[in-house]
Amino acid sequence: MAFNRRTFLKRSAVTTTGLAALVGSAGTAAASDVPLVSTRGHFDDDGNLVSGKGTFTYDTSGDVPGVDTSCVGDLTVFVHGWDKNSDDPEQAAHDKISHAQSELAAAGYDGTVVGYTWDNDVGGGLDYGWSEAKDAAQGNGPKLAQFAVDFAYDCPDADLRFVSHSLGAQVLLSSLRSLDESSWWNDGGYEITSTHLLGAAQDNEAPTKESVEGSWDTYGAITDQTTGSFDYHSHEDDVLQWIYNSYEFDQALGETGYEDGNTPAPNYTEFDATSQVGDDHSGYLSNLSDEIVYHMNHVDAYV
Repeated sequence: MAFNRRTFLKRSAVTTTGLAALVGSAGTAAASDVPLVSTRGHFDDDGNLVSGKGTFTYDTSGDVPGVDTSCVGDLTVFVHGWDKNSDDPEQAAHDKISHAQSELAAAGYDGTVVGYTWDNDVGGGLDYGWSEAKDAAQGNGPKLAQFAVDFAYDCPDADLRFVSHSLGAQVLLSSLRSLDESSWWNDGGYEITSTHLLGAAQDNEAPTKESVEGSWDTYGAITDQTTGSFDYHSHEDDVLQWIYNSYEFDQALGETGYEDGNTPAPNYTEFDATSQVGDDHSGYLSNLSDEIVYHMNHVDAYV
């Protein structure tokens, strides 16, 4: 599949500091039933950027609102998770993106959904590439942040939302930390209207004040870069139990919710979806789209 290449282009009307790049160019195209932002092929099997791919660059399918076509009033970016099982991980990602679009629409979301597809199948070895996939996920944060800046530049009055599944949470939260470093974004008073973490394959301390360590201030990024953030977890999610017990020696946000006794970001809300999702790690959208759309429509009631 051929994508149009997007690279950083500094706007003459905008000055940036800190993230020296979070303002970008226009671009074009790829075939899918849902518009796509893509960084497929940007990361190697070690989870590192390949030669010729920049920290903030991304590709599009040519029909992404704001950056390729006219603005929409409400845009949701869906970020898929890890995949080491599919014969065609890219197609599987497209299928998950299409599923997200159809489930949210059926639940009454009347905005536009685009997919964010990334190198979720890199790596190998005893952990099946989990470590490398985490590195690729973290490396995608600045790229998703760049997209947010591009969209805000062209559509300053629109609502922008992020929804992630599983390891996609690390892409999403990394993007918020990147936005936290963009003077252009912050001086303009921009925020992500809402974020929705489904079965997050992310440490359960992440959204709490106690997690702040060096530059990893996810608590501050959620507080300052989103109007409202929502987490949906299942205590019976055995995929997350397996991953975090085996590889992280810890517990996942998508299994337990935030760590007991910690202080979550003030605009962060948790939804215990155990009764709806059970042990079906792939079942969050199928079972929770009504709740997600309700939260989208009533963000102000939770902050």
